[in-house]
Amino acid sequence: MADRRDMTQPGPSAEKVRELVAFVDKTAWWLDDCLSIPGTRFRFGLDAIVGLIPFAGDALAFGVSALTITRAARAGVPRGVLLRMARNVAIDFAGGLVPGLGDVFDAVFKSHRRNFELLRKEYAPLLAPLTPRRQAPLWLRVAGALGVAAIGYGLWTWMRS
Repeated sequence: MADRRDMTQPGPSAEKVRELVAFVDKTAWWLDDCLSIPGTRFRFGLDAIVGLIPFAGDALAFGVSALTITRAARAGVPRGVLLRMARNVAIDFAGGLVPGLGDVFDAVFKSHRRNFELLRKEYAPLLAPLTPRRQAPLWLRVAGALGVAAIGYGLWTWMRS
């Protein structure tokens, strides 16, 4: 859905759009989709893992989101799309601050992927078809599994004491 635009101002160039969408897609993959729970289709990313660090993790993800919106504004993305992107980031940030449930919210809400979809819909005619993403590197999958196991063990020992 395109916004009403001032026809005297040209939109972003096709090259800028492609660069921006590629950046947002890569960011969304790393932060929202790069890992999966074995045996399921559920994917999550580094946003949910970094969010385990109280406040600092959410602030880091917010910073990446702010960078994405800044790049989109500089590329000439319409104001309405920027506002919807900012809304997604605000919801993600606020939901991520909820103690205990914030990390689950980060894994499910996926604001970066939502912002990518907003841009993809806005500029579909300028974009080439998307290629499927590959799996996360083995070292990241192992580190993620070890991190989740360590957190689970820590919670288990804390609850037993």
